[in-house]
Amino acid sequence: MISVLIPTFNTDVSPLVDFLLRQNDFSSFKMEIIIWDDASNIASLGLWDNEIVSFFKSPVNMGRSMTRELLAEKAKYHYLLFLDADVLPVSTLFLAKYLQHASEDSVLVGGIKYENDEPESNLYFRWFYGKAREENSVGNRLKNPYDHFMTGNFLVPKSIFLKFPLHDIITGYGHEDTLLGYKFQQAGIPIKHIDNPVFHLGLEENEVFFAKSKEAVSSLLQLKQLGYTIPSKLINGYNLLERMNLVTFFSMFYPLFESVFLKNYIFSGNIFSLFFFDLSRLLYFCKLSLKRGK
Repeated sequence: MISVLIPTFNTDVSPLVDFLLRQNDFSSFKMEIIIWDDASNIASLGLWDNEIVSFFKSPVNMGRSMTRELLAEKAKYHYLLFLDADVLPVSTLFLAKYLQHASEDSVLVGGIKYENDEPESNLYFRWFYGKAREENSVGNRLKNPYDHFMTGNFLVPKSIFLKFPLHDIITGYGHEDTLLGYKFQQAGIPIKHIDNPVFHLGLEENEVFFAKSKEAVSSLLQLKQLGYTIPSKLINGYNLLERMNLVTFFSMFYPLFESVFLKNYIFSGNIFSLFFFDLSRLLYFCKLSLKRGK
């Protein structure tokens, strides 16, 4: 028995829901699908004529963490399968494979994939990053299971998930998966990775993705200032600069870096470097840390 939980915001989840409905074998397991719209501006949601699909909508934007918790509270089955709204499973045995590996005391992560064909230049930034950093084989994910935890495609027992509310910790975008994986690790809850990926189809335009990456840097700094010792290469880089008394010096380069270099080098969609993307986030982290105070 499985509750498929889909938080959404301004995304048409029809392709995903239709796929899941075709998956459900009522003779072997029971399923429900719950969609929670976080105050979207589109009206093409909640139109399924099927008794196993439920739809809810927040009157105001609640944020990703709170929406997931609301979904979990509504779920009636023991296993919760969280899926982002802009994904589509790769395998036609997607649900059965999760249930085959499900256990009472662990979390399952299926993985993320991206299409092999390069998108248009204005979407290239997000696609390139996803292929390089998010699309990982099971073997690679198993080397550092907590570091590769992602909330876009994972199964967790309801009793475990509800022990770790995040809505009062992270209020902005980004690093919900980092914090939740950290909390699982601290509590000794195993994260198991299996080969059951979904395609991430929702590619933001280059500048939109970069703006979201800045929000994620802000959330990571918030976690650091709250005392969470989360493993992060970005925080490690910042700590090194802090020990060398170079935070102020590096922060001064960020405005020029963003206004000139990023516009000509990344936003164009013609060339993309993970090194310079990481550098831009480090410079921004330095700038924010000085603004907010350590």
